[in-house]
Amino acid sequence: MPNEQTDSKRAEKWTFALTVVSLIAGGTVVAGLVDRWSGSESDGISVAAATSVSMTTTPNGGFTEDAPEFSYVTPTAVYPTTIPGCESVEAPEDDSFFSYILDGSDTYDDPRFPWFSSAKAAAMSEAVKQALPKDIELKFASPGNSLQFGPISAPSNTDGLPEGFSLEELASTTASGTLVRDGKIGALSLMLHSSSDPIPACVAGSLVERRVLADQSVVDLQDTWSETNGVRTLNRSAMLYGVDGTRIQAYVNDTNNDGGPDAESSGVVPLTLDELATLVETPQLRITTPVPPGTAPLSPECHGIPRDSGDVAELDRESLERLNAVLEIRWRAVPPGFPILDAELGTLTVSQNDKSAACQRFLTRTGENESTLNMTITGGQPLPEKPNKYDPSYDGHPLEVVTRPDGSVIERDERDYATMPMTTDGSKAESTQETSRSVVVTRPNGTQVSVSSSAAIPNVPMTFEQLEFLATTDGLEIR
Repeated sequence: MPNEQTDSKRAEKWTFALTVVSLIAGGTVVAGLVDRWSGSESDGISVAAATSVSMTTTPNGGFTEDAPEFSYVTPTAVYPTTIPGCESVEAPEDDSFFSYILDGSDTYDDPRFPWFSSAKAAAMSEAVKQALPKDIELKFASPGNSLQFGPISAPSNTDGLPEGFSLEELASTTASGTLVRDGKIGALSLMLHSSSDPIPACVAGSLVERRVLADQSVVDLQDTWSETNGVRTLNRSAMLYGVDGTRIQAYVNDTNNDGGPDAESSGVVPLTLDELATLVETPQLRITTPVPPGTAPLSPECHGIPRDSGDVAELDRESLERLNAVLEIRWRAVPPGFPILDAELGTLTVSQNDKSAACQRFLTRTGENESTLNMTITGGQPLPEKPNKYDPSYDGHPLEVVTRPDGSVIERDERDYATMPMTTDGSKAESTQETSRSVVVTRPNGTQVSVSSSAAIPNVPMTFEQLEFLATTDGLEIR
């Protein structure tokens, strides 16, 4: 057994708590319930009672205890007990709760965490997918719900951190996705961060087995259940304490990753404890593992645009592949002087916030000029009406509306605005003046293609002609 043992259970409790609450809440409030888990009697640990915590959200986004609107219940382990792989087992502590609010300063390039980058996230994301058992299907979804590691999520400064926690512990990158195995569905979530804290002691109810690897890294395994508002969820997790400071937790349950209070449980967790252990032991996930040469950074996630609501079907993998094939052909016919894109046209993904929309985001360059290009395709949209320029409510936007012979409507617009970037140290940054141009094509069948370009002055966005070349591509249809 490694000598790095401690009475402190902060690291273990934090990693478990963040994962659980992020699956439940999934918002800007990061909160933790200190765990008091146990296995079943068949695991060699008997359950005497259940520990419950009740809370509710407050107007400012926090939580209060002892409120009946939300209940979270886990089994409580009997102590003393023994756990395989543990020389000794400590008594569980009383449940406690903490929360703080992230300020939106997430980035792949935070200098405070030099071990992480967009290329590192790409390498880790691919490694996780390759490490899954071959009979596991990763449900089709946006990149952010397809086991793609996101930016480092960390507070901009250390003021107001929960007592006893360091910035290093709270700065993490996460990946999640929905798995299907033998027709049964389950949600997988991974969280990775670095830590210089020693490996925590074994605590009754917090794990069912501890394994020591050849390099003296430690993997703790858990197999249990929890109940949220009376609905039971089966949970398994594997937590790796790497000797290089890597901390990885893989957490899987028996529900759809879409979450929500009405999410149904399949009754079967799609990964075994051994498979979870293999996942967290993947060498490419260690913070000290170099990124393979030639690894391309992740393309930024894209978002759908505000649109009229309606009964629009979600996109599937086949539809997305068809749209991308159309764009690949269009890309080979771009006119002279078209900007250079940082990624190939024809790599649309499902929008992060709208499963019925496909989108792609690029950085573009023409000489020294730089701009951002966004493309979104969705269906079920009504044809826009031509605005009455003499109507007092008309604000001058869009600039122009044209109806084509085939009945499609083209809207062209341009706007100037100011942006205020976020900073990692909490200081104020100077605003940037930007210009955006857009072309939106709505077709009689309801398909809408929106292409926009924005640039910070003195750069200029792409021309209307270039945007229209993409927006009017034949074959971009949502059927």
